[in-house]
Amino acid sequence: MKKFQTASGEPPVLHRNSANLMQSMLDEVKNSITILPELQALIPPLQVSEFEQLEANIRKEGCREALLIWQTTQGIVDGTSNSLPLNILIDGHNRHSICSKNSIDFKVALREFPSLQSVRDFMIDNQLGRRNLTPEQMSYLRGLKYRNERQATGRPVQAGVAATTGETETRASQRTRDKLAKQFNVSPRTILRDRDYSEGIDRLTPELKQEVLKGNQKVPKEIVREIGRHRKTLLDNASGDAAGMVSSETPPLSLAEVNAITLDKKTAGVESAAPLQSEVSILVKQIAQLASTLNPEKPDFGFDCDRLVALLMEAKKQV
Repeated sequence: MKKFQTASGEPPVLHRNSANLMQSMLDEVKNSITILPELQALIPPLQVSEFEQLEANIRKEGCREALLIWQTTQGIVDGTSNSLPLNILIDGHNRHSICSKNSIDFKVALREFPSLQSVRDFMIDNQLGRRNLTPEQMSYLRGLKYRNERQATGRPVQAGVAATTGETETRASQRTRDKLAKQFNVSPRTILRDRDYSEGIDRLTPELKQEVLKGNQKVPKEIVREIGRHRKTLLDNASGDAAGMVSSETPPLSLAEVNAITLDKKTAGVESAAPLQSEVSILVKQIAQLASTLNPEKPDFGFDCDRLVALLMEAKKQV
């Protein structure tokens, strides 16, 4: 397969000669598309109705917009010396899914990038340029852009010149924050809140993350930001039983655990509601304990799920 190369560090270039490539080469590219879950996760999920409308349009009119493909090697992706060629999808995941399902042909456009990080940056900017984002998706992507740009500097955090939300920031961090605030016409404080929000979203299970970003599952933004800032502390406070499940590399948070944190935050610090808080705390511990033992392969999995739902409903009544 022909390998396109550009000088290292050059901006991504769209190949204008794609239409002149031999049909066999185009077919080879289309038949060897690789989807990286890490990059697919950067694409805000569509609502069911939006996906169905897109599918109806493609079935009726065909796939008119080309899918963007990053031509690279395995070594560029994973930092090894592996020279295996890869054709990685970087835009058009929903269209690719629909075309594959319905055996509909599609066009491809080839792009080149010097690194996986530059692909992430391109995809985030590409998504932020679209108008159909939910507020949750916009906050998540702005926060992710901030984190990526700060990571790209490669500088350790040092004692800085200003403090924001209790954290000491470097001049580089302030410049990134202020630049993004100006770019998206929001306050610098909003960018920092978006950073915490994106951290919290990335600590949820993949299924819950998608539902929150779609807007189907409502989780207060402040709770998500708290998870991003103090995940272990929150779980420890929410339930003594949960404390044993938490470590520096703990698994993603489930909906039950997020609900336990939400309930605990709602009842914390209300002295007049001490008896109620005691009752809710018991329910929270039961919820966390049951959630930690759920196993889809057990014959009583359905019963456990029903019991968990009942406990959550009872806890909600108590708040």
